[in-house]
Amino acid sequence: MEKNVLIIGGTGKMGQWFANFFKNKKFKVKIYGRNPVKTKKIAKSLGVDYSLNYVEDVKNVGMVLVSTPIEVTPKIILEVAKNLKKGSILFDVASIKNDVLPALKKAEKFGIHTLSLHPMFGPGAKSVKDKAILTIPVTRKIEVLKFVLKPFLDSGAKIVWVKDAKTHDKMVALTLALPHFLNIIFGKTLSTSGFNIKKIKDFGGTTFNLQLILAESVVQEDPNLYASIQTQNKYFIKVMEELFNHANNLKKIVLNKEKDKFSKFFLETRKFLAEDPEFKNAYKKFYFLLFS
Repeated sequence: MEKNVLIIGGTGKMGQWFANFFKNKKFKVKIYGRNPVKTKKIAKSLGVDYSLNYVEDVKNVGMVLVSTPIEVTPKIILEVAKNLKKGSILFDVASIKNDVLPALKKAEKFGIHTLSLHPMFGPGAKSVKDKAILTIPVTRKIEVLKFVLKPFLDSGAKIVWVKDAKTHDKMVALTLALPHFLNIIFGKTLSTSGFNIKKIKDFGGTTFNLQLILAESVVQEDPNLYASIQTQNKYFIKVMEELFNHANNLKKIVLNKEKDKFSKFFLETRKFLAEDPEFKNAYKKFYFLLFS
């Protein structure tokens, strides 16, 4: 199989990350972005080639990676599939899969091989070692899956096989949309407190400081991407309903000063989380993250 890849959306943060990753894995890399001037500039900085017309250029590559906004990814997949040569590989890295998987399945009818990846890390990752890459195989060709995933496995990534789009989107509603939501709310609540952040930090302890780091890292990301993660995942609606239900219950307990009910709420939560094999190490990790 040909070690060349065209990255559509290659000027975005994750697109650039993948361009650099595949370049270091000795792939011939070409990137495409909507802005030709920006595309040329970024390609030069990365030391890779660039495309100004991906519809034409996909005809000459063995693999295409779609790293575009969630809303347009299915359309681009189908547009690209019609122009790829038979036997080529096409995959995406979208955060929501509900509309992507049907497009990838349709794309296979053009004689190409498709799969869907979701790297569970951001563009700031220096390495993929021990990091999860959620993988939904559409193609059943083992050699194709090995070819795409080998560069990640060789770098120590953890491949997590996912059955379908529904399973993927239900789980990332919990592991992606929910923590983003909570951290945005945390930051917004601080912003309406009447105190500036420097003053608040003077009174912060270890728990606050770690939570603030999480919130500040979240709000430095692309708001359009994070809006899509919140609004395009239909399973997040139920998660939000559960969140507000628990929040309202705890609010009532606090307002009524019901310590027994608070303890019950607290201990039920602890019992669930204690099933995590790493639960006992949480406090140690907490301090390591803050002070390492």
